[in-house]
Amino acid sequence: MRRLLIILGVLLVIGLVTGGLVYQFGTGIPGGPGGTAKNAVKVRVEEPRLGELFEVVSAPGKVVPKTKVSISARVVARIVELPKHEGAQVKAGDLLVQLDSSEIESQLRAAEARKAAQIAQIKTSEARLTARESQLGSVRVQLTSKLRDLKRQEQLLQGNDVAQAAVDDALTAVDQLKAQLEGEEGGVRADRVSLEVQGYELAAADAEIERVRDALSYTKITSPIDGIVTRLNAEVGELVMTGTMNNAGTVILEVADLDRMIVELRVDEADVARLAVGQKAFVRMQAYQDEVFDGSVESVALADSQDLTSGDRARFYKTEILIQTNGKRIFSGLNADVDVQTRHHAGVLRVPSQAVLGRMVDDLPTDIRAKPEVDLNKTIATVVFRKINGKAIITPVKVGPSDLTHTIVTSGLSEGETVITGPYKILLALAQDQDVELDSAITTSNAAATTTTTAASRPAN
Repeated sequence: MRRLLIILGVLLVIGLVTGGLVYQFGTGIPGGPGGTAKNAVKVRVEEPRLGELFEVVSAPGKVVPKTKVSISARVVARIVELPKHEGAQVKAGDLLVQLDSSEIESQLRAAEARKAAQIAQIKTSEARLTARESQLGSVRVQLTSKLRDLKRQEQLLQGNDVAQAAVDDALTAVDQLKAQLEGEEGGVRADRVSLEVQGYELAAADAEIERVRDALSYTKITSPIDGIVTRLNAEVGELVMTGTMNNAGTVILEVADLDRMIVELRVDEADVARLAVGQKAFVRMQAYQDEVFDGSVESVALADSQDLTSGDRARFYKTEILIQTNGKRIFSGLNADVDVQTRHHAGVLRVPSQAVLGRMVDDLPTDIRAKPEVDLNKTIATVVFRKINGKAIITPVKVGPSDLTHTIVTSGLSEGETVITGPYKILLALAQDQDVELDSAITTSNAAATTTTTAASRPAN
């Protein structure tokens, strides 16, 4: 019995000691009774300030020259000279390609010979027409004489001074000359028509000569613009082909003006209505990691394009961004990411987008759910956490547009209140009334919210 009492006494002492330890050290548990900041999570905070915000449309694209010309042949011939190498600077009118012209020169000589023969034939036809017109005049004179003779014979017949046979002979001669005259007139008309046809044939010969001369001029290909030879696809001796409906033809080389570069964006249909010519843009390229290039919207396509390389046949709108190169040579074909500033909001309350969270409406405290910023018809409420007296206080908010880093708060938050902005892993697990303390190494300020547009909205590298 005594041994049992000793055991019970020892157990009682152990229980009292354990309870004291639990009470003492349990106070340091965040949210526990009498909790202190001893085990509070470290956070960074920010005081929202009124400032400005630009909505941003982001899209990928490729850097290409604003002006680029693909040089192709317009005649089938062999390359005999390529005076410009890849990377060479060229001026408009400089010779880029010399093609073999011997065959076309032969065609030109043949066409000129055919024209000369046609001219000679026309001269012969003109001489023949002149002779026939003279013959026609002679027949007309003879006919006039025979008509006078027939009239005299008819008058003599009335006085019985001649026989009827004389009148018949005169009439026969007149009929013969009329028939001859009609034949000569038909021959003259035929010669004139033939001469007209030969005139058309001469015009066709002139057109053939012009065509061959034009083809001959295509054997010398010159640069249409000032620029740089960015690509050379052929060698001396190669036979170049002209393009057809099913064949694009031989692209011998490309000349581009690298002083004016653009980014061809692929903008999703959900964002294209927010774009307009002249909007400011910021361009980032992996080749220039430490630099962000300014740009502006040059054009926005009114019809969509289709990406045939993607499995879902995604459609997008081609948008061109003109880059301000600041004298720097930018390589063609680079991939780029572009952020275009669209709508401007001034005098708005902004918080870091990371601080804006979603919480289940049913999990919110009853007094929090009663706030007007909570829509009870929805499952998720938009909230931020404020830091008040070392505690994380969940605060429902209504938000507006965002840029790359900040979101506009339209209701539920006032300027100067302390909002917990991170770290993000802490924000995801943060609970109502949880103990928090500042981490001086990472605490930030939102004083830059009232700075210039570029500072507020320019993307970071």
